[in-house]
Amino acid sequence: MSGPIDAPPPGTPERWLDYVLMERIQNGDTVAFDELLRRYWNPLVAYAGRIVEESIAKDVVQEALLRVWVDRHRWTPSHQLQAFLYRVVRNTALNENRASRNRKRWTQAATRQEAKKVKTPLQDLEHSELRDLIQEALDTLSPRRREIFVLIRYHGFSYKETAQLLDIAPQTVANNLSQAIDSLQELLGPKLADFLPVGLRTR
Repeated sequence: MSGPIDAPPPGTPERWLDYVLMERIQNGDTVAFDELLRRYWNPLVAYAGRIVEESIAKDVVQEALLRVWVDRHRWTPSHQLQAFLYRVVRNTALNENRASRNRKRWTQAATRQEAKKVKTPLQDLEHSELRDLIQEALDTLSPRRREIFVLIRYHGFSYKETAQLLDIAPQTVANNLSQAIDSLQELLGPKLADFLPVGLRTR
């Protein structure tokens, strides 16, 4: 946290005002934060609308500015408030785009599962019973192993894609998947083979 202002930083009067706003906001001054909103809200929304869909640009900026307020104690006030705000909004918008792509992938994977061929009533019953057994078995796994198994088995993610999504190493994905299959094998026995894609029938 910075100390008292000894001398204004170099630049225009507007930049000096930015410095003062940052210091006041860092100290919890809500009036200064309102002034920041007045000065920068519309330009930030317009900028966010270039990165995400315009319909959610305001939500992105709201989230970004909330983060600015919550994290204000970590700042070092400077005369570069505008650049700082644009950087936070950009990062928030890019994160939203990544999350949106992941949501679409999950939706598409679920749609592919629903599009499977129509089964007879007996097959439906057998599938339902197996599904219940699988779910009970999955519930016994650790959260990490269950998530990795579900991503690969249900949603068609590769090891690399799963690793990127969870921010872990591909080998960690492989190890956890192998351990998950071992655990499910113990619980389900031969029934597990009917549930696994060919590429995962390694046991």
